[in-house]
Amino acid sequence: MEPFREAIEAAREAYESQPPVTRWYFSISCAVSALCFSGVLTPDLLFLSWHLVIFKMQVWRVLTCFLYQGALGLPLLWHAYVSVMYCSRLEGESFRGRPADFLWMVSVFAGLLLLLSLAFEEYFLAGGLHNAILYLFSRRNPGARLSLMNVTVRAPYLPWLFATASLFMGGDFQDDLMGIAAGHVYYYFEDIYPLLPSSKGARVFATPRALALWCGQRG
Repeated sequence: MEPFREAIEAAREAYESQPPVTRWYFSISCAVSALCFSGVLTPDLLFLSWHLVIFKMQVWRVLTCFLYQGALGLPLLWHAYVSVMYCSRLEGESFRGRPADFLWMVSVFAGLLLLLSLAFEEYFLAGGLHNAILYLFSRRNPGARLSLMNVTVRAPYLPWLFATASLFMGGDFQDDLMGIAAGHVYYYFEDIYPLLPSSKGARVFATPRALALWCGQRG
């Protein structure tokens, strides 16, 4: 029993050490997947359908399409690994002490992916959201060398490796490409555009002050 207790304690400490937004997103996603696995929910209630959203007022679908990670199996574990590892690192490093900024970034990614889904039919967007986060992480850590599945790559290539690995595991390549596109749009307007003389320092995706106050973020 002692090794089991130690494993539980280690898992609890690892969970509690995660930054707040990452921890909540991971928890809700796991809860949704568990409810689907137990039969309480079905993916039919969660997938994105603009027809159902607009004409049937099933507005929850614009949120639940980001929470369902897939059926229990390797793709689910893969997405869980990426969401915990790189979402946590991005929030804990680039957004340290700025939970409102990180939450707003995730919201911007979600909005961009929903816009892209109007042109490219996609029912679940969790993979795209993960790859958008991964893309931003890779751009903000260009010199980092990371190991993924025993393959060491430079950070800028990581989103493409993730998309390829997801494809081979039965995932959807299109939503990963949508994630890269969303990540690049955010990266350009947040990290490059404000530095251009013509921008006069304007930030297109500046965090709303109300959200910063709600999250208790200062500065």
